[in-house]
Amino acid sequence: MFDQSPIQFEQPGWLLLLLMLVPTWWIAFRMGRSLSRFRRWLSSSIRTIVILLLAMSLARPTWVEQSESITVTVVSDASRSIPVSEKLRASSLVQDLLRGPGKLPEDRVAGVTLGASAQPVAHPHSESIIDLDVFDGDRKATDLAAGLDQALSLLPSDTANRLLLVSDGNQTRGNVLEVADIARANGIPIDVIPIRYEFENEVLIDALKVPTRARLGQTIDLKVFLRSQKPTSGSLTILENDEALILDPVSGASRIDIDLPAGPTVLSFPISLDTGGAHRFEAIFTPNDTVADGLMENNRGTGITFVAGEGRLLLVEGNPGEAEAFVRAMEQAGIETVVRSPDALGAGIAYLNGFDGVVLADVPRWSISNQIDSALRAYVHDLGGGLLMIGGVNSFGAGGWIDSETSKVLPLRLDPPEERQMVRGALALIMHSTELPRANYWSQQTAIAAIEALTSLDYAGIITFNYGATGKSINGVSWAYPMQVVGNKMAAIAAAKSMSVGDMPDFQSAFELAFDGLKDVPAGQKHVIVISDGDPSQPSQPLIDSYADAGITVTTIMFAGHGTALHRQTMRAIASYTGGRFYNEPSPKELPKIFNKEASVVSRSLINEGDFQPMVNFSVSGPTKTIDEVPGVRGFILTVPREGGLAQIPITIPTNKGQDPLYAYWNHGLGKSIAFTSDLSGRWGSAWTEWPGFQRFWEQGVRWMMRPGSPTNVLVRTRVEGDRAVVEMDASGEDSGFVNFLKTDAKVLLPDSDVVDLELEQIGPGRYRGDYPLESAGSYLVNIAFPTVGSDGETVTQNVQGAVSVPYAKEFQLIRDNAALLRTIADRTGGRIIELDDPAESVDLFEKIDLEIPLAPKRVWDLLAIIAASLFLLDVAIRRLTFDARSAR
Repeated sequence: MFDQSPIQFEQPGWLLLLLMLVPTWWIAFRMGRSLSRFRRWLSSSIRTIVILLLAMSLARPTWVEQSESITVTVVSDASRSIPVSEKLRASSLVQDLLRGPGKLPEDRVAGVTLGASAQPVAHPHSESIIDLDVFDGDRKATDLAAGLDQALSLLPSDTANRLLLVSDGNQTRGNVLEVADIARANGIPIDVIPIRYEFENEVLIDALKVPTRARLGQTIDLKVFLRSQKPTSGSLTILENDEALILDPVSGASRIDIDLPAGPTVLSFPISLDTGGAHRFEAIFTPNDTVADGLMENNRGTGITFVAGEGRLLLVEGNPGEAEAFVRAMEQAGIETVVRSPDALGAGIAYLNGFDGVVLADVPRWSISNQIDSALRAYVHDLGGGLLMIGGVNSFGAGGWIDSETSKVLPLRLDPPEERQMVRGALALIMHSTELPRANYWSQQTAIAAIEALTSLDYAGIITFNYGATGKSINGVSWAYPMQVVGNKMAAIAAAKSMSVGDMPDFQSAFELAFDGLKDVPAGQKHVIVISDGDPSQPSQPLIDSYADAGITVTTIMFAGHGTALHRQTMRAIASYTGGRFYNEPSPKELPKIFNKEASVVSRSLINEGDFQPMVNFSVSGPTKTIDEVPGVRGFILTVPREGGLAQIPITIPTNKGQDPLYAYWNHGLGKSIAFTSDLSGRWGSAWTEWPGFQRFWEQGVRWMMRPGSPTNVLVRTRVEGDRAVVEMDASGEDSGFVNFLKTDAKVLLPDSDVVDLELEQIGPGRYRGDYPLESAGSYLVNIAFPTVGSDGETVTQNVQGAVSVPYAKEFQLIRDNAALLRTIADRTGGRIIELDDPAESVDLFEKIDLEIPLAPKRVWDLLAIIAASLFLLDVAIRRLTFDARSAR
């Protein structure tokens, strides 16, 4: 009944209170005779108004009127493929349009930028400032649909709305027309500013093709498919596992000069495969004249070939030469072993998959990235590889591996319970804002990395600057997470994710708070990590003396910001005086590693040194079969068996608190892993390296752990079709017949080390097929596991791999704009096409003609309640107060 009225009620039932007016008037005239006639009528009238206002207030009234304002939301494409010069032109035009004379004071502006995802950069407001190039995500893809969808979610309901899309129209993800149809259904036009361009001088490598699998010693044809817009000259280099191949046998040159005609060109090179494992190939074209090539990102092509051969082992050393005796033992056993530093793992999962087993010898967690940590787990669990972790002072829990992805692969728990830990540690994090881009994000990530490196029994606390914080604080410095036992770490990590770092004016307050939190904690090792640009005033010398006297070490991490050389000197001095470390302006991506390393300082209690004689449980199977005794060790890292009894622990160290694991193994997913908690260096394991059974012991373990060779009766082929990879597998039996109805467990490892399932469907006799999307650049590894019957009649699982390599994002395959798509968006939604050359004054973004003008409701219940309360006081005054005019005279 109220739909046509300018006043609408959300809860009209409360209007029944108006019936109280009848008894109110009756009472006023029956019992209010002590008042004069005028005052009685005035009081009753005011009381009537109060009841009326209160009833209406409780009924939640809204005043509905037609809106006179408009919100313009700018959706800007921030992807890498758009030329910088054109982006600047578009930005200048948009700023002029937003300052146009048609903009009224009540009009609002919002902004969204997009790449592979979308993010709001300004919420609807009359004073919003739009920066078209602010984007923290992946710029190597374009999802126009995500951008428009984000913009639609920002639109206010009390104004008319218009979207302005600024883009080249090249979408590599999503379906923008579906979102455009949603905008049209809601009466929201989308104006477009097409960024037009064409790279007239462009050379790109469309593909590098090599066979998926090959035999050891086989010569394959490597084909490079190039495409050039115009005749171009340059040079071509081909890398195999990061080493340049000789392309000119006569001169021995690894780079050859080539002249490309306009159009496609195919070059073929014979490559001899002399080693087993994964061979990663990369072709790189370099133009003689850089002007002749607009995009350098698409001058690369990559491919992977898996070569069947004897097992290969990758040994990663935390300290060069530490595992020299182990390497000699592998050579004597005939196992090809490649020795590398942790930096080599940066090549990713494709590099790891070139080996059948990986050994980490005293390698700390902070020496690898989060992505490689995930890759190691996927290598074992999903690709069937083997992993051996050898101890040392920087390994297992003492090396920051607690709660890592790799720790899930190991047969031991790295975080022992309270009764097995000798000393607890305590860590305080002082988080000061820096001038880093995404400073809050990096602060959160570093704090999480530090917390994850602690044991569940260690103490931790996080200090930030926040004047509005509750609880104990000193001059605005407070605990974002008070010093306490971290336990399962969920609360600590949640606090790190929700914290917001501020610009603290001095270090004195933060250092006092940290000292108060640490001094009474029952921990053997107490440590503080400070991240700052150094500009807060330094802490007093007596306070730093207190840290040194209490044995609390302080590590400082300096970032450029407002800090000066003097501030850098102060940060260095604090660390040096207290026995900590100083880091000068590291890369933001290195911060989690640094925090992991520094947090591991408090986990040194897991190191147990002394003279220990291991005890061997004799076994007739597994990696320690027929081993009945082993040498003693002078130290090991404390760990405990996993629950469930799946892990086998054939070698333990008897202590006064029980049996501590020295050697453990188990099957994990498709692969296997072994943990040896002592080292193989002169510090703890010198007796092992001199032991006559050393070579036999480790050969047995490594051969048990390593991934078996791929079956010869299964052939896997991969290829790219559009935006998807196709995997085909042919399986035959021993009698050359087809293997049908094979039950496969296929996984795809994505470039970011995530794992997705791949469904293979039988499409013919012995032939199976599946496909998956290619959404980003990098290597996509496929592992197909299937059951077979071994020579002993038992069912065993075999694995076969394939790969597809995407050298660069689809964003860089496109050499011109797609203005036609933008025109379609504008036509579908009733929007306009605004060219970069159009004068800003010729377009009014804030024009409301043909827009759906909404009714703008404004809640007024609170105003009515305030008026009612004021009138009620007046009513009381009229009835209770008297004014004697004669006395006043």
